[in-house]
Amino acid sequence: MKKVKYLIISLISIFAFNINVFAASGSLGVSSSSVYVGDSFTVTANVSSAAAWNIHVSASGPVSGCSINQADASADAMDTYKTFSATCTATGTGTITIRLSGDVTSASDGNAVNVSGSRSVTVSNRPAPPSNNNNNNNQTTDNRSKNNNIKELSIEGYDLTKVDNNNYTLSVPNDVTSINIKATAEDSKTKVTGAGNHDINVGENNIEVVVTAENGSQNKINIKVTRKDGYYLEDLDTVLKNNKIDDINITIKSDTKITAQDLDKIKSSGKTVKFNYYNDYKSLVYSWIVDGTKLKNTNDLLTTISNDSDNKKDILRLSNYADGLFVGLKQTNNLPTGTKLKLFVGDKYKGNDLVNVYGYVKNNEKLELVKTKVKVENGYIEFEVTDASDYFVTMSTIPSSDKVVTTTNKSSSTILFVIIGVLSLLVIGLLIAFILKNKKNKKDDNNNNSGSSNSNNEYETLTTDTNTVDTFSSNQSVNKTYNDYNTNRSGNTTSNVNYNNYNSYNNQSSNDNSNLF
Repeated sequence: MKKVKYLIISLISIFAFNINVFAASGSLGVSSSSVYVGDSFTVTANVSSAAAWNIHVSASGPVSGCSINQADASADAMDTYKTFSATCTATGTGTITIRLSGDVTSASDGNAVNVSGSRSVTVSNRPAPPSNNNNNNNQTTDNRSKNNNIKELSIEGYDLTKVDNNNYTLSVPNDVTSINIKATAEDSKTKVTGAGNHDINVGENNIEVVVTAENGSQNKINIKVTRKDGYYLEDLDTVLKNNKIDDINITIKSDTKITAQDLDKIKSSGKTVKFNYYNDYKSLVYSWIVDGTKLKNTNDLLTTISNDSDNKKDILRLSNYADGLFVGLKQTNNLPTGTKLKLFVGDKYKGNDLVNVYGYVKNNEKLELVKTKVKVENGYIEFEVTDASDYFVTMSTIPSSDKVVTTTNKSSSTILFVIIGVLSLLVIGLLIAFILKNKKNKKDDNNNNSGSSNSNNEYETLTTDTNTVDTFSSNQSVNKTYNDYNTNRSGNTTSNVNYNNYNSYNNQSSNDNSNLF
């Protein structure tokens, strides 16, 4: 029984020993720890007793290549041995550091074990071959050229901007899809790579030109080429000369000034150019559309436009407080002839809405109709600009907007109000006098009809009425009646008859003329 017990213990110990010996592991190796510039060497990553692995090899220093990335598992899910390799090339003097990282997993326990390690490779210049000169048998010299300077670097059709000896920049228009780099080294024995044609994408492109001397030393030059996402004001000359571009769109900033020289170029070309301002979300806010065939005056143009106005109160008053949008221009006069504005109004109006555009002239305090029934298309309206302080866009129609003119100063308004007041008082006074006179005439008629008035009163009344009759001197019968009365005022019956006839006629005349007031 004791023998069986010892045997079992021995087997367990052996099994445990075997598990420890065959545990999954990884290792890193290099073919040489010292090389010359330009030499190649091999780096290997070894995986032992592993059913699965995920390993990475990287290198730093004067080296190219030298990269391993392997993640896999054995086909039968059993532990195996694997070796992976990569070729490295020393590109300059110094120290190359190679690192191993990752993990391996054994089928026996299923646990992932981290692996790591590093190796160093020293790189030096290759020694010169022994000289045949008997006097220098014990000396070695490298006669190869170490000149890796660039003599000439350019891009066909463009001017490079030099940042420093190893960095250059270039910005090209949106329609440029490739460039041609020309590079020449100072030493004819030097090798230059990176020259020639290169395709470029919209945005930033980094192109490296490497100058390698005869002795292997390198000089690396970076060219950052930025291809624009559109055309800008500095590209105006290029696009005007490019006959392949029919629809010219120039991106501007909110404070861009288009100079008279720029407008002269557009006028000479006879082309139409759209100067577009976009918001932070790359949405078009407004466009200045300049037609070269219609340009006459070519003064500087300030393109700034706002959706507010310092003249808001006056515009609302003149528009009878209509609902609409305010458009404020920084430049209010000397606008280029034939120029149009394209404005986004989609936040307020929907497609196919018809709006009216009015211009406000500050000096005249006047709203003038610029364009009527402008259709909103895709959120935008378009109209030709005129010299105006501001514009007002509304669906309302402002009556007589082309004739609405208000006084421009308070003193003239005051004088007008005084004149109107005086005329009003005169009219009221005349109306009151007329009413009182009519009342008196009616009272006299009533007294005559009652027969209670004496001769003196009749004469006084008649005298008063005669003044009234004199205002109608064209009526001869009235004058005759008055003369008859004077002749017979002694109380004769004829006098009474004539007096009654006169009163009757006088009342008739007063009633007929009251309709003139």
